[in-house]
Amino acid sequence: MSDWRSYDAVAGGYERVAAPRFETVARRLLALALPAEGARVLDLGIGTGAVGVALAESLKVRRLVGCDVSLPMLIRARRRVPGLSPVLADGTRLPFREQIFDLVTANCVLSHLRDYRGALQEILRVLARPAAFATSCWGPVSDPYGEAWTELLDGTAGDGTVQRASEAVVPWEGHFSSADRLRTALLDAGFGGARVEMFDLASDLSVEEYVSDRALGAGGRLGCRILGERGWGDFLEGAAAELRRRFGDRVRYTRAVVLGLGSVA
Repeated sequence: MSDWRSYDAVAGGYERVAAPRFETVARRLLALALPAEGARVLDLGIGTGAVGVALAESLKVRRLVGCDVSLPMLIRARRRVPGLSPVLADGTRLPFREQIFDLVTANCVLSHLRDYRGALQEILRVLARPAAFATSCWGPVSDPYGEAWTELLDGTAGDGTVQRASEAVVPWEGHFSSADRLRTALLDAGFGGARVEMFDLASDLSVEEYVSDRALGAGGRLGCRILGERGWGDFLEGAAAELRRRFGDRVRYTRAVVLGLGSVA
């Protein structure tokens, strides 16, 4: 039986459902980082290739390496990003020599790394001089739809299901939802400068699209494990009906995104 915490089993769903959202964030992240033509770039936690897709839209880099712990994610990223060099590796133990990248990116990834401090040290090690590290993190959930999803999932799979899943998969999401805490983490790690900004990402989804998206998250994966395939299917159908009853056919909300840029001279 597969580990529900892994993204392996949901890689296809992420490519279909979540890729556009992550690509939007990646474009904003690259606009902050401003990589130069011919740069050597490492994308940490590449997923299905959002940063690579965004890079290909704007400039040619000398080398793009995508690192992830999920082989199914890397397979999809390789298919979507021409010229990508995929590497199966943990962000806290990067298999690269020192000072070989001009830019390292981590698009909505830091919150997943239990030892994020170790990962930041590895990023500093592989960065050339001068160079930069650009990262994005989700801001707090503040919309009524997320609250309703948590209520429905906890009510069916057991109180605390969503929180338990988040603590296991994205233990630092709440921490890095703060621009001040992200800036402090970059400076404490040893980056010579840290620039942080925020923007609001708008979503406009059908109820079915919203439920499909939530099912891919940590809470959804744990809920599926608890309820089993048949029970999970019944839950998703009931959740969609209840969300439609409460909110109508469309789900429209914004979520803050925190962008950070750490520099080394």
